[in-house]
Amino acid sequence: MNFDPFLEAVKQHMQPEGRAQHQAGMLTQLLVGLPDDVQLSDLVAGWQMLARPHSEQEQASVAHRRGICSELAAIAARLTSEPGQLAGAVKAWQAWQDACQRSADPRLAVMGKTLARELVELQSASERAGARTGVCNQP
Repeated sequence: MNFDPFLEAVKQHMQPEGRAQHQAGMLTQLLVGLPDDVQLSDLVAGWQMLARPHSEQEQASVAHRRGICSELAAIAARLTSEPGQLAGAVKAWQAWQDACQRSADPRLAVMGKTLARELVELQSASERAGARTGVCNQP
């Protein structure tokens, strides 16, 4: 899948410009290893779920990341009309976490910790969604 329109939209809509460039650069690195069957709509579903607070007592860094997820979801949602699947989001976050663990880049090592926390949230939400629909999501 071609994510160039999404990356350009991130550069155009996120503020300030330096932050937009940083996010686009990080996403460029992460999107390279994305499984072929993961769609932009799956990423939207993941970011939307991760944007929701789980408690009022969350760490400031987690709350900040939820804000970023909300922004990314809003930007990406403008570019797709397909419904996203949490199972696809789980695949994406797993691939991203794996890539961060393999990387020697210290920025990706830090990002890997964030992705690990988010992956647990996505897996839990995906399992709950499967239980509601009677579908069993196997890892």
